[in-house]
Amino acid sequence: MKKTTRKSGALGSIIMYPEKVKLSYLEGEPEKYRLHWKRATTIDDEDITAYAAQMTHVPESAVTLAQEALFEAIQLFCINGHAVQVPNLGTFSVHIDSKVVGTAEEADASSVKRCRLHFYPKAKLRAACCLENIRITVDDLLKLKKKSHTHI
Repeated sequence: MKKTTRKSGALGSIIMYPEKVKLSYLEGEPEKYRLHWKRATTIDDEDITAYAAQMTHVPESAVTLAQEALFEAIQLFCINGHAVQVPNLGTFSVHIDSKVVGTAEEADASSVKRCRLHFYPKAKLRAACCLENIRITVDDLLKLKKKSHTHI
């Protein structure tokens, strides 16, 4: 049985199904459920390139070159300590975590624990991906199909 929630004029659509969750290991606890997101697919770089080419009437080869140049720019500037703002998307920046040491002399390159790339989406992107723009369909049949595929 499918039940649709949220507004019908939504920009996107996501299918979800009820999934049993165990909140406690105590005997006699009532069953609880939450909605689990059935991820559609992963859109790869070729799909994005084809979409951008179609939407802008620019040849795919030119879109690919622009994407490669954008990647190179983000990589170059991030590894040199810059935060990189990509228009309409967000900001990329490298963060380096280090150990706390007792003296300034001990604070050297060996105290670095890890390096991570952070992405901070622009407010416009966050707003576009909010619940008001997504139609959610709850499909109880997916729950039943998922149960039949579980291994004992």
